[in-house]
Amino acid sequence: MSLDYGVFTVSLDFELYWGVRDRRTIGTYGENLRGVQRVVPDLLRVFRNHDIHATWAAVGLLFCKNSAELKASFPESLPTYENPGLSPYDYIRDSASLEKIYHFTPELIKAIAAQKGQEVGTHTFSHYYCLENGQNVAQFEADLHSAIKMANARGLSM
Repeated sequence: MSLDYGVFTVSLDFELYWGVRDRRTIGTYGENLRGVQRVVPDLLRVFRNHDIHATWAAVGLLFCKNSAELKASFPESLPTYENPGLSPYDYIRDSASLEKIYHFTPELIKAIAAQKGQEVGTHTFSHYYCLENGQNVAQFEADLHSAIKMANARGLSM
């Protein structure tokens, strides 16, 4: 494709707590996470009004409706990072319940996908750390497979 003009690309990481879980707590970062429910519709309105196209790289865990669906969606092979705190799976197993506002948002993903000019992409299933020691290609492929499977279940293709 040859263009006679520049192209401004908007790509947003859409993560909620999954993107900061290894560095922050809900207690200290929760207000920012709660704001997502207001900010995303506001951004979609601005994007629609100004014909701005964007790709939203969504962590696959966000597609889940609740903890039960999340646990049923685990990849066949989990990451074995040398730093086990990077993997969300112990956090998920150890949590009696995961509050929806911090962990799940299938409704916002649906709203993004429904708007012209917006694309939902994948930011892996678990906010995967590709460069961390201990993980391997098979674990990464399993993570991506879970992200694709979850998106497909919501009518989206990755």
